[in-house]
Amino acid sequence: MKGRLRVAAVVFVFGFLVIWLIQPIGNPCPNRGALPKGSSKSSSPSFAPPGTRTCTYTTPEGTKARFHYVPWLDWFVLAVLAGFAAAAVRLAGRDAPREPRAARQPPPGRAAREPSVERDRSRRQRSERDAAARERARQERAQRARHERGS
Repeated sequence: MKGRLRVAAVVFVFGFLVIWLIQPIGNPCPNRGALPKGSSKSSSPSFAPPGTRTCTYTTPEGTKARFHYVPWLDWFVLAVLAGFAAAAVRLAGRDAPREPRAARQPPPGRAAREPSVERDRSRRQRSERDAAARERARQERAQRARHERGS
């Protein structure tokens, strides 16, 4: 799972930097339709806040206007692409055979520890005393239940 997350993170971070510093996926200056004919636009990365782009519009008369554009839709598309990359890594990893895990070896100079019989409850035999204590507890619970119903 860590490998898939790493691939998704690399795809997202690399794509984020490309969209921010080089060229967005969509229209970097979406408000150009409201400007008069003959206007020009330019887009550049902005560091305040990081991830935004500054669009500079210039009208034929020489008036300049600046607008900060946050490419939310581009980031969403990028997140979907990162998800697809992680899914591709997952699918590619299913076909690859896994190597069996090596048995844990004790440090040099130390013998392997045998499991303690006392700790292993599956090997422990139940005694007659345990059976008698369980039967006594069962009878006490039944007696309490009869007493509570009678009250």
